[in-house]
Amino acid sequence: MDAGKLPLLQSFYPWLNRELGIKRPSNNRFTYLQCSHVPSEWHPAWIEKSLERAGFETSFSPLYELGPELLEKTDTLYVPSSHDEFFLKSRSDDLLAFLARGGNLVICAEPCQPWLPFMAPFHAVSPRPFTNIKVRVRNDRFGIFADLGGDFDGWEGIFGQYARGWSDPPPGAIWLTDVGPEGDPKPADWPWQYPTTTTGRGGYVFMHNGDNMTRYPDRGPKKEALVANVCLALRRLSIGELLF
Repeated sequence: MDAGKLPLLQSFYPWLNRELGIKRPSNNRFTYLQCSHVPSEWHPAWIEKSLERAGFETSFSPLYELGPELLEKTDTLYVPSSHDEFFLKSRSDDLLAFLARGGNLVICAEPCQPWLPFMAPFHAVSPRPFTNIKVRVRNDRFGIFADLGGDFDGWEGIFGQYARGWSDPPPGAIWLTDVGPEGDPKPADWPWQYPTTTTGRGGYVFMHNGDNMTRYPDRGPKKEALVANVCLALRRLSIGELLF
């Protein structure tokens, strides 16, 4: 599609919904899955304010409470990197049903044992030279990284810890960021729409092959806005304000 036509189409669909009186769900319930009792991981101090500014209602739930009842109460489920792969694999049917009915899933992971069928094992890039783990924006069609500054992949002064590698995306995923040598880049971040015939429109997955995104960026023009930007993009895709 001609990139010049995207803004027109993105504004057209909300207008058409209003004209036809179609009320789409706001998809603004966000659940942070608590996977580690380290205070900064269990309940990041700033995350509620950041998500509230983006229009989300935030809740927190321990990992081992994950099941159909919890998923029924959320629109976007956020999985930090410090998770139990074996437990999540035991909940794969629940998570796939959540995606099939239009729920969104944000995953921070370096999968050793992929716990959903569309996930693949993690591959680390060579740490030498160190610039290999400087993440570069490849495609920001959803506006996730545009206002974060060039050092969005740094945390508390540490360069390049945002992602150390990649996992192969499923067909139809969009490659957003590069990691590894500039001559042989790999996908550090990719979103993908879950295919479903139940509703005709499955939810979206944002796969971040790295550390918990609540740590990034800790500085820059929009400090601590990365998670909110990701979730806002998924929500806008879900309600038809953006095109995938």
